[in-house]
Amino acid sequence: MEYIDIFDENDEPTGKVKEKAKGLLIHEEEITINNIEIRKCTEKDVDEICNIQNVVINNFKEEEKGYFLPFEKEIYLRIVNNPVSDGEIYGAFIDNKMVAWIFLSVSNRMKELKQKIPNLEGKCADIDGVIVLPEYRGYGLQKTLVKYLEERAREKDISNIIAEVTFGNVYSLRNLKDLGYEEQTWYQKDENIKRYILLKKLGETRNE
Repeated sequence: MEYIDIFDENDEPTGKVKEKAKGLLIHEEEITINNIEIRKCTEKDVDEICNIQNVVINNFKEEEKGYFLPFEKEIYLRIVNNPVSDGEIYGAFIDNKMVAWIFLSVSNRMKELKQKIPNLEGKCADIDGVIVLPEYRGYGLQKTLVKYLEERAREKDISNIIAEVTFGNVYSLRNLKDLGYEEQTWYQKDENIKRYILLKKLGETRNE
């Protein structure tokens, strides 16, 4: 069993841990993933996208209902086939198995979100969902995927990323704040769901 360095937030080595099966590393607070591939999803990945969505929702506790609202398969097919109008979905793969995904949305809904944040300038996109299979929670995948999404957004000259977090989802709220997202406001999604709206300004983009 191979040993691999673990680094803290300052990229300083904090010790070594044994490698778990399939490249997963055990750590007391947050487990790090080794040997992960992230790529843009295509039509071939839609069944797996839907499968992960359904597994995650079926594993939600009662108080977690509303953290993520599902799409039908037809919506995902439209997204992956029309990235200019809808955005892109990026999957995280381990040994060619998708274990998580994130959706960078550039849809018309951005107009609605921008109205909730005054004096917002520049192109905007929305993190419209990031979900991880239950057995891979705690492996830092959410942060890894958000960082990857931000790089893809910069390549598209997007200077603002908006994220929504349902009240009670302390884990996602903490992760996004750790990555520099700041609370702007909140809104009532429906009679049962309230959501924070967070914003991160990416700074200069490629062609600015």
